[in-house]
Amino acid sequence: MICALVGILVAASSASAAAKKKNVLLFYIDDLRAELGCYDVDYIKSPNIDKLASVGVLFERAYCQQALCGPSRVSMMSGLYPDTTGIMDLWTPLTKAIPNAMSMPRYFKERGYVTGSYGKVYHHTRDDTKSWTELIPKPADKYASKEILDGIKQRVAEGERQGLSIDEIRTLGKGPAIEIADVPDDAFPDGKIANQAIASLRKHKDKPFFICVGFTKPHLPFAAPKRYWDLYDREQFSVPDRERPEGAPSVAFTVWGELRSYRGMPDEGFLSDAQTKELKHGYAASVSFADAQVGKVLAELDRLGLREDTIVVFWGDHGYKLGEYGAWCKHTNFELDAQVPFIVSAPGFAKGKRSSALVDIVDIFPTLATLTGGEIPESLDGKSLDPVLTDPTQSFRPYAITMYPRGSVIGYSMRTDRWRYTEWINTSTKEIKIRELYDHQDSAVATKNLASNPEYQELMEDLSKQLNSKQRVESTPVRKKKK
Repeated sequence: MICALVGILVAASSASAAAKKKNVLLFYIDDLRAELGCYDVDYIKSPNIDKLASVGVLFERAYCQQALCGPSRVSMMSGLYPDTTGIMDLWTPLTKAIPNAMSMPRYFKERGYVTGSYGKVYHHTRDDTKSWTELIPKPADKYASKEILDGIKQRVAEGERQGLSIDEIRTLGKGPAIEIADVPDDAFPDGKIANQAIASLRKHKDKPFFICVGFTKPHLPFAAPKRYWDLYDREQFSVPDRERPEGAPSVAFTVWGELRSYRGMPDEGFLSDAQTKELKHGYAASVSFADAQVGKVLAELDRLGLREDTIVVFWGDHGYKLGEYGAWCKHTNFELDAQVPFIVSAPGFAKGKRSSALVDIVDIFPTLATLTGGEIPESLDGKSLDPVLTDPTQSFRPYAITMYPRGSVIGYSMRTDRWRYTEWINTSTKEIKIRELYDHQDSAVATKNLASNPEYQELMEDLSKQLNSKQRVESTPVRKKKK
């Protein structure tokens, strides 16, 4: 009798545990290179992200599908490639292009989860609004200093009085590229966002939740509390080689207007060595600032006793150039822009392991569907990383895909174990105009375009068949661009 009762209680307990849905805590980091302590980069101080990697699986070769925050985030949230959604610009929200899209927040809300968005999750902070239980966009101000903020307001007001165009006024609204402020963390947006996420965890701790926390740093401006600047010495930062890869086509690059639009930046040409070191210092400080906010949220997750019931995902929306090739920011298909940091810490799966598997960020959605016991929507382009999280030594994809449009052409780029191969194809004629081939066996920095070398023609023919850029262009829906 007693044994039977014990058996019933054990079975009931097991059934209850099995029925309990796993929570999801998803961190979005803007403009973050795959350069952190856990990625074997000793000059960046990222103790909290490193700690997360020690209890999860770190993916060494994860790639965004477009090095631009709008399309990248839409792609991740929908599990669809940019040429499936047709969204390859900053202006198109997911729900405008695909009103009935099965996004991650919609998927989890329909499964009974609380869905929360805090900070910068989608690029358009009001995107997919019906899918969120709670949506708090990122704070508007990028700076903490009253002097900087007042200066911006005065310039904008003067521009409006003069009847300047919207673009001219937008330029006047830009501040400096850096800010060092001796203030608390929550004087900046990311500190506020961390507090909002912590409050959400406390509020929803007894319910299954899908909580997205989007930190804005290290996106420009490189503005962070002084204590994070003090972690670094300005002279520890070196000036990268400004030479472009030999034989690289001009279409592969941009004029990095994003950085030039900040006050004090040159309208053309390279940055000075002093400016380069200052900005690299600011970028590192911003990374450490974001790391501290991640740490605060994870500490609250632990304090509430939720870690063993929560899948934690950390990813960056795209990479970033810090002076390499004499360029800055993202907006290209180069390895530095396409590769992203990506960590998954899931109860019951591998801990403290690294995976060299090639991964697309569209794989996040199906992975979370599987890990929470759900079905993978048939519409998704990605596939679940469940096998790799179980055994991180497994291979996954033969190549990862990234793309970037330039007017009438699109550059489709694939990363294999060793090579990055890119085709620039005319969207009207379907003619491949330019090819690029870079050897990344030893470095993420491309040094020479090998596409014209006869020795690699057979390799490129094989890669071209796999990439199949013509088919991708033909199947891309046409979206009306904002005028």
